[in-house]
Amino acid sequence: MNKKIVFIILLAVFFIADGNAQEYLTGFDGGIPEENQALSRDEVVVTLPFFDDFTKPGLYPDESKWQRGNVFANSSFPKMPVNYRSATLDVIDRYGKVYSRGSSNPFIGDTLLSVRIRLDSLDNQALTPADSLYFSFYYQPGGFGDSPERDDSLVLRFGYGYDETVFDTVLQDSVTLRKRAWRQMWATEGQSFESFVDSLGTNEYFKKVMIPITDECFFQEDFYILFFNYGTLPTTMYPNDRSNMDQWNIDFVYLDKNRSIVHDIFPMVSFTNTSPTFLKRYRSMPYKHYKDNPINEIDNIFNMYLTNMDALTHEVRYYCEVEDNNSDWSYMYTSDPFVINQYQNDGVMKDSVVMGDFIYPYNMSVDTTSFTIRHYVEVVDEHGNEVAGDSIIVKQGFYNYFAYDDGTPEMGYGLVPADTYFAAQFKVTQLDTLSGVQMLFNRTFNNANFNFFDIVVWRDNNGKPGQVIYTLENQRPKWDDNTFYGFSNYLFTEVVKVNTTFYVGIRQQYNKSINIGFDSSKDNHQYCFYDAGDGWKNTAFPGSFMIRPVMGTNPYFIGIEENQENAGKMALYPNPASNVVRIEGVDNEMANEIVIYDLAGRAVKKYQYCNELNINDLQNGVYLLRVIMNDGSFETSKLLISK
Repeated sequence: MNKKIVFIILLAVFFIADGNAQEYLTGFDGGIPEENQALSRDEVVVTLPFFDDFTKPGLYPDESKWQRGNVFANSSFPKMPVNYRSATLDVIDRYGKVYSRGSSNPFIGDTLLSVRIRLDSLDNQALTPADSLYFSFYYQPGGFGDSPERDDSLVLRFGYGYDETVFDTVLQDSVTLRKRAWRQMWATEGQSFESFVDSLGTNEYFKKVMIPITDECFFQEDFYILFFNYGTLPTTMYPNDRSNMDQWNIDFVYLDKNRSIVHDIFPMVSFTNTSPTFLKRYRSMPYKHYKDNPINEIDNIFNMYLTNMDALTHEVRYYCEVEDNNSDWSYMYTSDPFVINQYQNDGVMKDSVVMGDFIYPYNMSVDTTSFTIRHYVEVVDEHGNEVAGDSIIVKQGFYNYFAYDDGTPEMGYGLVPADTYFAAQFKVTQLDTLSGVQMLFNRTFNNANFNFFDIVVWRDNNGKPGQVIYTLENQRPKWDDNTFYGFSNYLFTEVVKVNTTFYVGIRQQYNKSINIGFDSSKDNHQYCFYDAGDGWKNTAFPGSFMIRPVMGTNPYFIGIEENQENAGKMALYPNPASNVVRIEGVDNEMANEIVIYDLAGRAVKKYQYCNELNINDLQNGVYLLRVIMNDGSFETSKLLISK
C-alpha cells in the first residue's frame, strides 16, 4: 500500500497557504550493534514451561530462550503492554538499517525464533495431546511506533523435526536424516493502533491469542516457535519515507501443559507502561537548575498502571523507594491497600499516586548526581504467597544537559520544503553557558537524509523563538554503527551565553525531511515549534524532539546513556523456576556472591557464587537475584518462582 497517500491525507491540515510546506513524521531507523547472527543454536534445549514476558534487562530477548536475532526488547514502543516491556518486530536489522530485501511488495522483516523446546517428555513422562498443551501470546500493532497496514502482517509458525530417508551417495546406502518442518499456525494483517484498540474490551491494548497443540507431530524432542513480520516500503517521491516502520509488539509468550482456553490464568500482578521521572517538564536536567527552583520542577502526582493476570481479584500495595546514588539519602512511599480486578475482565488498571511530601534533595554541593527509583507491587491478601508481585528499577539523572526524551526514538521528524525551521524550548534558572548540543538522527534507506543543515540558537520572543544568537552552519547527520541509539555531539565554535528561556533547533537547507529522532512516548509538543514560512507554531504531533543542549564548559555528555542500563548479559533459566535456577552469561571466575532480595528490598538469601541454585525453600513470588563481582560491580535480574 502506498503509505505516502495515507500520510498526505493525515497531514493535510498542516499545509500552509501555498500548499507545499508541511511537518513530516516517519518511522525511526536506529542502530543496534551486534556480532554476526547465529542462525541456529540447537545446543540450547529447554523444557516446559516456556515463558517470557521480555522483562529481563537487555536490548534483545533472553538468549536462553530465543535465538539471536534483530528483535528489540524494550519499554518504549508498546502502549500499555500486559506487563513492563515487550518484543518489537519491524523492518530494520540489528545495525539499524532497513533490510536490503526491502520492497514495495511485502517482504520478511524481523524474526523471533525460540531455542529448541522438548515436547517429547517432561520429568521422564511422555507428553501427549491429552496433556492439554496450549501456546499463547499477546500482540499489538504499532503502539508508539508506526502502525502496519493491510499489506503487512504478523505470522506465527511452529517448527518440528521429522525423519526423512534419503540415499547417501558416499555410503551407497539409505540413511535417515533429521530435518525441520514448519507449519503456519496463525497470522493477522496490519491495522492502525486506534482501530485495533477500538476492537478490544475496555482498558485493553493488547490482544490474546491462544492455540492448542494437539497434532502428534509436534510432540518431539525438537520443537520451535517462530514469529516474523511482513513489511512494505512505500513508493514515494520522498526517500525519507523508506525508514523503520510496520512495528508489531509481542508480550507474555507462554507454553505449558494443563491449560484451558476457558480458564487460563497466570498468578501474577504486574506493572505496565513506563516509570515516571517525578520531574514536571524534563526527563533529565542539570542539577544546578533543578535545585534553584525544586518545587516548581517536581511532579509528585502521577499514575501507575497495573495488570492482574490471575483468575481472582486481589488486594495489593504499591511501594516506591528512591535512593541517591552518591549519598545515604533515601525516600520511601507506601500506599494503602487497594483492589485490582482481573485483566481478562477489566484490562489495565490505573492507580493514582500522590507522594505529596516527595522532593529530590536540593542542598547537595555537587554538579551532577543520579537516583535509583524502585517501584514494587505486592499482593497482600490471603493469596500473597501464591501470586507474584512485580518490580521496576530505573535511574534518574541530573547531569549537564536538558532532555525531553527518554533515549529511544519511535519516529523521525522533519519538514518539507527547504529553508524551514524547527526548535525545542528550554529554560534555565540562572545565566549559563551553552557549549554544544546532542542530537539523535534517523537513518533512512541508503542514508537519503545525509544532507546539510544549520544548528540555530534563539532567544525567547513571547513564548516562541525570536532573535538568533548563534548559528553553526553546514552540519550533517552523524551515525555510529557501533552505538545503539547514540546521540552525536555538535560542538559550538564560540561561547554562547543563555539566560531564562532559549531555543535550540535546526534550519533545513534541502527539500527533504532531516529525520531527527522523535520520542512519541511522552507528549511535549507544547515545547516543540516549527516554522514552515508563515511563523512559529507548536508541532501538531504528540512527542519530543531529540535535541539535548549541553550546559557548562564541558561540551560532552556527562551521565549514563538511557539504554545502557538495559545492557545486562546475565540470564536465569528456567524463569519462572520451581526448584532450581541456573545462571548464564556471568564470568564464573569474577563472580563473588549471590544475593536474593524480596520486593521490599530485603535480602532473603545469600550464596557464595555458583551457576546453579537450589531455591526449594523460597516461596512463590517475584525476587531480584543479584550477582556481585569481585570488584564490587553487579548484575541484577528478576526471578519469578512458581511451584
